[in-house]
Amino acid sequence: MRTVPYAFICPEAQADLKPPKFSVSIPGQLVKVLLLITLAITSQKGGVGKTTVAINLAHSLACRGWQTLLIDSDPQNSVGLSLSEKTRRCPGYYDFLHFNCDVDELIIPTRLPELHLVTAGLTETFFKLEPDASHYAGALARMLGQLDGLNYDVVLVDTAAGLMGHTRELVRQSDYVLAPQQSEPLGIRSILQLLEGISLLKSDEGSAVELAGVLLTMVDPRGEESLEVARDLRRLVPGDVLLRTSIPREQDFVKASTHGVPVALLYHKLPPAALVFDQLAAELEPRLTLQKLAYGEREFTRLLD
Repeated sequence: MRTVPYAFICPEAQADLKPPKFSVSIPGQLVKVLLLITLAITSQKGGVGKTTVAINLAHSLACRGWQTLLIDSDPQNSVGLSLSEKTRRCPGYYDFLHFNCDVDELIIPTRLPELHLVTAGLTETFFKLEPDASHYAGALARMLGQLDGLNYDVVLVDTAAGLMGHTRELVRQSDYVLAPQQSEPLGIRSILQLLEGISLLKSDEGSAVELAGVLLTMVDPRGEESLEVARDLRRLVPGDVLLRTSIPREQDFVKASTHGVPVALLYHKLPPAALVFDQLAAELEPRLTLQKLAYGEREFTRLLD
């Protein structure tokens, strides 16, 4: 495992709107995590806050005790550049797809022991990828297979916008997809397109991916237009699809990105914006079947017989 110094990295390493037939499956009983869970964070259009959600949700899940890996699959290297310019020099996701390497060689630790990162890496190789998804479908399967052998509970993948090409294949191979959507009128059409695309992946291509939920972002609680979008979406999509948690339009997210930290680390005291992501993590845990064993269910190794 490599190390690199930077702000959050550990110091020693530094048509008509018709709702698609879609529903969210929420298990009635949670189970212990036995297999790696992969959550793709994707959207039909850019600028909806995917990277902000990915970084801060990963941090919140890690703080809640889950061994978390955050992968940047966006060729813009959005996650890495939100944390440090130095990640431009780090091999990562696209190096794995294009060259013969192992994923554990690309993992970067952070100051939080439960949170690791894989940057986008040599994103120039993105433009050399074959348009036929089968070219890199095998590489993605190999990566997920290798990660399944490591000590992670959940892998979050920040994707490029648009359910096509490489992102389509990545979503197809994921366990769950989280769909952030900016709270604006044009967003309604794009989110319905995305949900329809995921439905087609399941019905036509046999994907097992499930929708973890739609997450409203950049919500202005004082803006009537923003609130109207939320009301319209709740009328258009099935009841469980739209998450109860929403992400407010908050200047602290911009400030945190400027300083290369999750919003929870921006001040000495936890800001309200960070608490929103803890609420989001708590809401997603049952949907992702994440649950720790209760104390009485744990097995212990005695020091002496």
